[in-house]
Amino acid sequence: MLFLAIMLELTGTSSMKFFTMQGGSEGYITMISCMLFSYFALSKAVVRIPISLAYAVWEGVGLIGTVCIAWSVFHEPMPPLKLLGFFVILSGLAMIKLGTSLPEKEAVSHDG
Repeated sequence: MLFLAIMLELTGTSSMKFFTMQGGSEGYITMISCMLFSYFALSKAVVRIPISLAYAVWEGVGLIGTVCIAWSVFHEPMPPLKLLGFFVILSGLAMIKLGTSLPEKEAVSHDG
């Protein structure tokens, strides 16, 4: 479900850009529909995945995917500083994933 949520987010964001460049409102309709279904799929994913991990992956992978589409389809520039920022985001996602994988007894507890 998380993969579906990410794909819907990418489709919605990309269609918004594509159709607004063409001068139509179809992009907004597609974007809103995809985003609604994306949140629905994300809500189903968090049943089995911790929400902190699911949301971070959804946003992070969605952002990186959007960047790739922006560069390859819409020919947006990717200067080195921007690429460094995306690398930092991916590093953060890796740290969140590693931190989520810790056994319960090693994780920090809020129970006191």
